[in-house]
Amino acid sequence: MTKNIFAILITVMVSISASAQEMLIMPSYNPAVANQYRFKSSTASSAEAIKLPFYDDFSIISVFPSFTRWADSSAFINTDYAKFPPSIGVATFDALNKQGELYPGAGPNPFEADNLTSLPIRLDSIFTPVKKAVSRTDSVYLSFYYQPQGRTISPPSDKASLLLEFHSPGENDTIISATDTTISPRWRQKWTTDGGIQVDTFASPDNKYFRQIIIPITGIVDSALYYKNGFQFRFRNIAALGGNSQPDWRYNGSHWNIDVVYLNYGRTVHDTILEDVAFGDLAPTMLVNYEAMPYRQYAKNFDNEMKDTLDIKIANLDNINRNRTYRYNIQKNSLAPFNYYDGEPYTIGPYSTDGYVTYKPWAKPPVRVFFPISNEKNVVFHITHTLTPDPNPLFRSNDTIRFMQVFSNYYAYDNGTSEAGIGINGAAGSYAVQFKLNETDTLRGMQIYFNPLINGTNQDIDLQVWNDANGKPGQIIKTLGGISPVYSANLNEFNSYWFEEPLIVDPVDFPGLIFYIGWTQSTVDNLNVGFDRYKDSHTRRFYNVSGTWEMSSEINYGSLMFRPIVGSVNSLGIEKPSGAEHISIQPNPVTDGNLIIRFPDTWTNNSANNIDISIISATGSKVLHESFNNPVNVTRIAPGFYMVILTDKNNGRKATGKLIIR
Repeated sequence: MTKNIFAILITVMVSISASAQEMLIMPSYNPAVANQYRFKSSTASSAEAIKLPFYDDFSIISVFPSFTRWADSSAFINTDYAKFPPSIGVATFDALNKQGELYPGAGPNPFEADNLTSLPIRLDSIFTPVKKAVSRTDSVYLSFYYQPQGRTISPPSDKASLLLEFHSPGENDTIISATDTTISPRWRQKWTTDGGIQVDTFASPDNKYFRQIIIPITGIVDSALYYKNGFQFRFRNIAALGGNSQPDWRYNGSHWNIDVVYLNYGRTVHDTILEDVAFGDLAPTMLVNYEAMPYRQYAKNFDNEMKDTLDIKIANLDNINRNRTYRYNIQKNSLAPFNYYDGEPYTIGPYSTDGYVTYKPWAKPPVRVFFPISNEKNVVFHITHTLTPDPNPLFRSNDTIRFMQVFSNYYAYDNGTSEAGIGINGAAGSYAVQFKLNETDTLRGMQIYFNPLINGTNQDIDLQVWNDANGKPGQIIKTLGGISPVYSANLNEFNSYWFEEPLIVDPVDFPGLIFYIGWTQSTVDNLNVGFDRYKDSHTRRFYNVSGTWEMSSEINYGSLMFRPIVGSVNSLGIEKPSGAEHISIQPNPVTDGNLIIRFPDTWTNNSANNIDISIISATGSKVLHESFNNPVNVTRIAPGFYMVILTDKNNGRKATGKLIIR
């Protein structure tokens, strides 16, 4: 969830590149952060300083850093930007502020960007097993993992940097100007690293995509300065949007990722006390070709639609071997699990030397099951992966990951989150994505996510359907002309474009039941269609700017957020427009059990006391119905895909939104 979804500052792209080509671009606006900023809790941070240990692996995804640990909100908490992190979830630093917009003055010269500042910490005392003052013999260390670039397009500029700084309580700087006198906390630099290195180069030669930094706070000067009630540390990035191979001076760049921040006593540079075995990445789909597809199409060829094995990332963050178990189970909707896989106990070597687990029953667990076949149109299966819970509750939030397998009325290569934007640069032309049916079906429209634009064109485009000609788009079979792209301000919100007359995809007009959906544009402007960098399908993407179709470059790995609507008209996954207005839900997906709902603008004068809320499951069951009040607690609702409906009791007016609970 990707500052998980973004927008691009688009002007005229001819000035960037004289050649017409497929163009992958970076964001200059993040509605995920902008929306969450509006909904951010007004709860003030506790005045009481945090007691040791201080720990955050960012595996509880919340857009903003946890207000129980961190004092500011500019870093972005997400699961999508990092490449092969030690623990699922990272804090990402970039060139966007807490409103999701580029910092004022962002450009090719270095500028102050994101901060991630701890709340005040009790570094004066140890409270367990007995209370005592901290001394140098207590061996206090701060450690963290970091990575430049991650899954984004280009590395931080060589003018950019990431820093770690410490603050001693009571130390301040006085800044006197002609009009004012300002007192601000004094920060001392403890560590820094420069940009200019690409993430794969950074990982060479030992294939470690994150590096751990361990900072001792054990010296004489350290004890005098920092062993106090109210000690703080902070990470910050100096961004510079220029000097890279991509034209990112126009967009958001300068990405750094931080993971597994740990401050405690009794540590060494060869720690053996971080008994944390973690999932390092998102749970994968069990489908071999798609992230989602219609159930009817799956049922027709289910034996060829399933993967043989999964790709699971597991890391032992300790410096000694640890013995654990790994399992997964599958359940339909909210029913009891019907399939189990047991990877058996295994002793895992340290991530610092061995990287992710390579033991095949864990790293490549087999898929020995098919999703049960039925005549249902909308089904959700939950695949839950678990590790033996770590002994310390502090380290347990990364012991479970889940994938929600949706069968509805659309196909998707993407996982629903956009890390970039893509389109045609510098010329008119066409872009197409290939899909293949297992039996004749009805194509009813397309579902598209356009990254929001700050400035750009409202050009009309033609949505089109092609058949296949030797593995590339062939004849145009259908055109939906004069379409204006809808650049939503809501996170990952697809818009549906429906055909007045549905199109039958059969072997006569579509040899091999292969079809392509896409668009043709008559202007040179980049449309900035949402682009998922997590799952790659570049061999199914094609563009045409010279009269010849070309396959997308493997350099631009990822998946276009462009989906065909197939089969049923009113499936839960995508509904035709109705009279109901739209609500905005944050965070979405929700992981901590609480969400904030914003009314449609036309409801701004309504009192929440006159509103009912209902939450409907994928099977149509009503799992919650009560008077509406923010925040809405969904802790007792099982993970899954839901429809949220608000009803105004005064006039019966309704507003809806889709919700994912993980």
